[in-house]
Amino acid sequence: MIPAIENLPRIRLGFYPTPLTEMVQLSAALGGPRIFIKREDLSGLALGGNKFRKLEFMLAEAKKQGADAVITTASSQSNFCLSIAAAACKLGMKASFVLVKGVHSETQGNLLLQNILDSDVQILEGTDIREAAGPVVSEKMDRVADDLRARGYNPFIIPWDDINNISLILEPVGWVNAADELTTQLKDKNIDARYVVLTVGGGGTQAGLVLGAKYLRASWQVIGMSVLNSKDDAVAAVMQYIDATSNLLGLGIKVMADDFEINDSYIGEGYGIATREGIDAIRLVAQTEGIFLDPVYTGKAMAGLIDLVKKRCFKSTDTIVFIHTGGIPALFAYHKEISRGK
Repeated sequence: MIPAIENLPRIRLGFYPTPLTEMVQLSAALGGPRIFIKREDLSGLALGGNKFRKLEFMLAEAKKQGADAVITTASSQSNFCLSIAAAACKLGMKASFVLVKGVHSETQGNLLLQNILDSDVQILEGTDIREAAGPVVSEKMDRVADDLRARGYNPFIIPWDDINNISLILEPVGWVNAADELTTQLKDKNIDARYVVLTVGGGGTQAGLVLGAKYLRASWQVIGMSVLNSKDDAVAAVMQYIDATSNLLGLGIKVMADDFEINDSYIGEGYGIATREGIDAIRLVAQTEGIFLDPVYTGKAMAGLIDLVKKRCFKSTDTIVFIHTGGIPALFAYHKEISRGK
C-alpha cells in the first residue's frame, strides 16, 4: 500500500487482489493485441464492481463522523448505489437513495437487488443523470436526511459532484491502491502492459489509477472510454479529482492532461442508452471468454477497445489490461435492447 494511504480510516469490504487473467480467445478473434482483464466484478459484495474500493474509504469516513445512515443519488440503475446499499447492510447502516429516473426504472437489474437489500428508494422524474447534481435532488436528499434525524439516525450525505466534499475527495483513493495492486500483479506475472483501458463516468476511478500510476512511475498509460461526458468535460473532472486527492494524500504529484487519455467516441445517444456496438461487444466477450459485460459501462468501453484494435491504434505486440468495473445486474434491465441486438 502507498504509505500516505495507511493513515486514512478504512473498512475492508472487497476481496482483493481481484483476478488478472488473459483473454486469449478474444485476442485471437481480434487478431491481437494481447488482452488481459482485471476482474473487479469479482470484488465481493453484490455481484462486485469498482465502487467497493472507493467505499472502503468513503464509508470509513462516514463511520468516523458517527454516521449510521447514508444518502446519495444517481440514476435508477446505478451500480454505485447498489454497492452502497450492500456495504451499508454489511456495516449495519441505513441506506437511502434519491434517484433520477433515467432509462430503466422498472424493478429489475440493480433496482431489483435494491429491493432485496431493503433500501429506501425514491425515484424522481428526469432522464439525464446530470440532474442528480441539481437543486431538486439536493433539496430532496436534505429532506430525507431531516426525516432520518427525526427517527434517531445520524445520516451522511454523499453528493453527486461536490468535489469539496470529503467523501468525493476520498473516492479515487481506493483506485490509487488498485494501481499499486495492478503493478504488483503485472510484475509477478512478468507482463509488460502498455495500456490500461476502462470506462469513465464521473472520473474517480480513472483519477485514482492515473495518480497511482504517476506515483509508482508505472509504464502503462490509462485510456478512459467516456460513457457520460465529452472529452473536455471528462478530462476536467478527472484532473479535478486528481488534484484534490493528491493534495489530501500529500503526494506532491502534478499530473498533466496529456498523462492520460479519454475517448468520447463511444457514448452513443447518451448515458444509459445502449448502443449496438456495445451489445455486440457484450456478445463477443461472452462468446469468446464466458465473461459478461454490461450495456451502460463496460460494454461501451469494450466496444471502444475493439474499434481501436480494428483501426490498428494498437500494435499487435502491445499488451492491454481491460478493467471490468462490474455492473452485470443491468443486463437484466436492458433485456429488450440486448435481445433486439441479436
